Amino acid sequence: MKNGLSRRQLMATAAAALAAGIAPRAAMAATVLRYGNAGGPQSLSNTFNATLSDTLSERTNGELSFEIFAGTLGGEKDLIESMALGALDIYNGAYTGTDQFDVMYSPYFFKDGVHAKQVLESDIGATASKVLEDKYNARLLGAGRLGGYNLMLKEPIESLADLKGRKVRAPQIKGCIEALSFFGAVPTPIPFNEVYLSLQSGIVDGVLTALNPAVQFKFYEVCANVVVPDFGLALDKEVISVAAWDALGEEKQMILQDTFNELEEEAYFKAGLASKSVDLAAWAAANGDAALIDLDASGLATDIAPLNERMANEAFGDGSWAKMQEMSA
Repeated sequence: MKNGLSRRQLMATAAAALAAGIAPRAAMAATVLRYGNAGGPQSLSNTFNATLSDTLSERTNGELSFEIFAGTLGGEKDLIESMALGALDIYNGAYTGTDQFDVMYSPYFFKDGVHAKQVLESDIGATASKVLEDKYNARLLGAGRLGGYNLMLKEPIESLADLKGRKVRAPQIKGCIEALSFFGAVPTPIPFNEVYLSLQSGIVDGVLTALNPAVQFKFYEVCANVVVPDFGLALDKEVISVAAWDALGEEKQMILQDTFNELEEEAYFKAGLASKSVDLAAWAAANGDAALIDLDASGLATDIAPLNERMANEAFGDGSWAKMQEMSA
């Protein structure tokens, strides 16, 4: 695993290579895949990929590893577009710009992480993967189940009805934006790397994001309160460009895919579940126990089901929502 170029250098290299008609991969050893994520080095997404890189290196005698760019190359939209252009080989993050994956970020779209895996492994997941792959000329290695994502607010609330009129930073993801609007908030799309300053300067009243990277970036310094019940399930899509995938050859492709699948259950999903109590403790240490708002979310799944049904059926066809519910029976 290596760390390297700045965002400006990376994009300049890609632009020059594209202008010359040369694939940017040719400038580097084919066994070092350039990986980017908007979170910091210690966020779970990136510690997982550091482990993935080390494991790949061990299994290939050093012939396959990652060069990791963690939180240095801009927001998620920048990163996935950089991958499509060839400036990165692997993108990891929530954003895809596709309705099929984006609707999955609505609260209670899945009953839990196990249900999410069932859906992702079904024809519904296959449809979402194909749309993503066609859009970016890429291949989906898988979705890392990061755990829940949460509402963080500068001022406390007593119920979700209190969100009405509040400007809440949302990722550029349909499920998040629709859900915030459903509860009367004003969703304000802002790239992840600009969230801290936006909270500090009062541009937004809160943020909706995964808890673990929020702690890594110390959002608790500028946003006192966090709603304890999860607002939805965070899915990090791990996507490799077709050019990088094809360059690996069949043997390394199999090792990469199998290793990701093998590690995701423990080092992503279960690690994400385990990290929540630690992350909440960090928030409480900074702002006091009262900063942890434990709302009654018992009726949320029922309340938001009509929205989820509409979005699921629009994205995947009539009857898709009902089919998803049968998977979790």
